[in-house]
Amino acid sequence: MFTLKSPAFDDGQEMAQKYGKRIQNVSPPLEWDEVPEGTRSFALEFVDIHPVATDFVHWLVADIGPEVTSISEGTAGGSSPGFTEIKSYEGPFPPAGTHDYQFTLYALSTDRLGVRPGAKLQDFRKAAEENLLSKTALVGKFTKIR
Repeated sequence: MFTLKSPAFDDGQEMAQKYGKRIQNVSPPLEWDEVPEGTRSFALEFVDIHPVATDFVHWLVADIGPEVTSISEGTAGGSSPGFTEIKSYEGPFPPAGTHDYQFTLYALSTDRLGVRPGAKLQDFRKAAEENLLSKTALVGKFTKIR
């Protein structure tokens, strides 16, 4: 089964404060395996799924090569990360309490997602769904402590 995980936190568990916008604002490491046959690229979204956040977008990435099975910590915003950032990484920053943040990885049947930097989440998702082979998700919690 196509699976997304992080060596930094388990599904449904707390993410380290360094991934937050107001701390170090570095993207967490991600890994995936059992890639669907025929995958030509991946796309990744990172969204605050708490009801008050209304799917606030924290990161959108497209055109990740089919040979890639991980993204290193702090990869976001690099000068040549090997993918297209549709929206630059902006770490979690809930107004208060704990929010759930979902990473969704799409395995796609196309080399390029076909959305430009700055595209809206619904356009990103529409393009991904049109070329979808499979998708997997990972949820991390983040608690505001400052």
